[in-house]
Order: sequence, then structure tokens, then C-alpha cells
Amino acid sequence: MPLLPSIELSERQAMLSLARQHILSHWIPNADTPVTLPSGNLKLGCFVTLHRHGELRGCIGTLEQDMPLQQAIPYFASAAAFQDPRFSPLTAEELPKCTISISLLSEREPLPATSREALLAALVPFSDGLWLSDGYHRATFLPAVWRQLPDKEAFLHHLLLKGGWSAQGWPSHMQAWRYHSLEFSEPDGELVSES
Repeated sequence: MPLLPSIELSERQAMLSLARQHILSHWIPNADTPVTLPSGNLKLGCFVTLHRHGELRGCIGTLEQDMPLQQAIPYFASAAAFQDPRFSPLTAEELPKCTISISLLSEREPLPATSREALLAALVPFSDGLWLSDGYHRATFLPAVWRQLPDKEAFLHHLLLKGGWSAQGWPSHMQAWRYHSLEFSEPDGELVSES
């Protein structure tokens, strides 16, 4: 499994500041002050997540490694705040009550997916993020989801439902990939998990 680069605490804090300032600029022009990231040209999969009082309030990102972090973090911060179809757009009053976290993702590695049993046997709880696709549907759970769904069966069950599959059957063309993440959060940029 390809390893993620080490990201210093000061840069993790700068990434979180970049995300928050970009969301704030939605209501306050010029709030988006320039934050230059030393590893801003690095291309990694990236998700930005908002929680309000510990509850999910938005999460958008990509598994693809085709956008530099300098662009990806503000882009997905804005998308998580205003375009997550599961939620109404974030309001200015809500933002101070929200905590932002960022997950940087490793490259994907294929997993056996000929059957539910084969996939479950290969899946590593609290470490693997999982991406499923059958050519028509696709869905992913970040490694952070293990904190809410620590059981392998429940993890897979909910991911299948999220992707629009039946939780009982198994698509004949199912493909699966694992990936790892470096997750850090406000207020201080400390690592939430490294898997």
C-alpha cells in the first residue's frame, strides 16, 4: 500500500485555515486571505468534512489524485458546506458552530470482490477506507466511518445502501479498492487518525 507523505502540524493548521477562510468568503468577500501551502502542489485524494455539535453537516471530496491540494482543499470545503445533497446549504450562523476536518488519501489498492465473504475477509477495520463500484453505482466510506460502524458487516452493509445496492445481494461485476488516510481536525490540526 503506498504511504502518505508526512505533513507537519503547522501545514495541517494552514490547510484547515484555508478551508475555513474559503467557506467564510461565501458571505464575506476578502475573507479568503491567501494561504500558501508548502505542499500545495502535491496531488492527493482529499475530503473535507464539517461536523456541527458532533453530527455530520457535510462531506465532499475525491479519491482521484488529479488536483493540487492548494486548489482541492478550498474547492471541497465549499462543496461540503454548500453542495452536499444530504444537507441544506450551510448558513453564516452555523459556521462558528462547525468543526472542519480534512482527510488526505493514499492511492487505491484493489481488494478481492468476487463475493461479500472475500471482501470482508480482506477488509481491515479502523484502517481501510473502502470504495465500491459495479460500473453503474459507486460509493465510498473513509476510514473515519469505522468510528461509527466498527463491525465489518455493518460497515459493508451501510456502504452498499449508500451506493444504491441491495444490502442482501452481490453484484456480479463488483470491484473494490482500499485506501488509507491522514485525518486531522480543528481546532489545533492534531491528527484524528492515521491509517
